[in-house]
Amino acid sequence: MLTLFGSPNTRTVRALWTLEETTLPYEYRRLDLRGGECRQPEYLAINPNGKVPALQDDDLILLETNAICFYIAKAAQSPLLPECPKAQAKLMQWSDFALSELEVGPWGLIKNERIYPDELKLEMAPLKRTMGWEGMRAQRILHKGISSSGYLLESGFSLADIHNCVALMMHFKVGLQVMPELMDYLKRCIDRPAIGRMVEMGEIAPISL
Repeated sequence: MLTLFGSPNTRTVRALWTLEETTLPYEYRRLDLRGGECRQPEYLAINPNGKVPALQDDDLILLETNAICFYIAKAAQSPLLPECPKAQAKLMQWSDFALSELEVGPWGLIKNERIYPDELKLEMAPLKRTMGWEGMRAQRILHKGISSSGYLLESGFSLADIHNCVALMMHFKVGLQVMPELMDYLKRCIDRPAIGRMVEMGEIAPISL
């Protein structure tokens, strides 16, 4: 059975959302991130980075979110991962975009507030302006990429949408603007039953758009 190690309102949301979109049985082990549980030897033996999520499937351990979600969808033979090689390549493009471009703004603010040592933290107001610029630049690219299906792939809802919707939700979390033109797309994605189940589990805050 798959075992997902994670913590609420983190990148774990992507992996948990992917699992909830499939019928795969899994065990979820919630870790107290702020309490330091991720820095304990037992978990560091699984993920030396001390971060979440991590996925274990017998002797396989995966640490990076894109790889985790890809593996889950592949194992489930889920439509989240289309069979067409060209569609898969497009999916990987947008999944990488979510983490390397769209998430840069909110993640930069979160790291500055919660992760960097005090002597390395930057003044928040100018950093928020810079990260807001990053966010809007990436959102304009995302908006152009939405296909006639209403999602990033013509085949419909996929892993690419999971990754990018979570990145958009991170903007709300840190008070960065989301383009009005993207609100219909975001609502279409988060209205899915899997999101409702995660809210009930306490893994994601209730979302009202």
